[in-house]
Amino acid sequence: MRLFNWPWGNLEPHTYDFVMSDFAWNYKLRSSRGERKSAQAQYKTMSLEEIMALPVLDLCSRTPCTGCGATNPMLDKAIAVMRAQGFDFKTAGTWLKTTKHGKIGFGTGYILRSSNEPFIIGTRGKPKTTRSVRSGFLGLAREHSRKPEEAYRAAELLMPNAR
Repeated sequence: MRLFNWPWGNLEPHTYDFVMSDFAWNYKLRSSRGERKSAQAQYKTMSLEEIMALPVLDLCSRTPCTGCGATNPMLDKAIAVMRAQGFDFKTAGTWLKTTKHGKIGFGTGYILRSSNEPFIIGTRGKPKTTRSVRSGFLGLAREHSRKPEEAYRAAELLMPNAR
């Protein structure tokens, strides 16, 4: 019997060695010109407090590893979320976004136009990871927030026997 509302559907508690997260960050837009491309226009977003309160650790085995997608302007908040959810920040990497023609992407941004998306890695305890994954990869930019197949392959290489 569960004594609280389980937010993870059919996922089993305390089972997973690696959890890959991509939170629905709410962005403060500087003008209405950015609304059409904003996260808020694509899906329901969450406040920083709501994201921090997600019980991600309830999904995890005793010594899990987590990978969290971030954005450049939210990188400090992504690290704070990781820590609030019970993980120790360990390292970061980047997905360099490419177009369908193989060129480097040219996204939005207030200071720099983003052609990459950072990701952060955190652990709890000492999970068994390989040392064969590079900190960056090229990958096709697709729909809003959709990660490339290379991101999932990198996660599988990092912890090849993970559940």
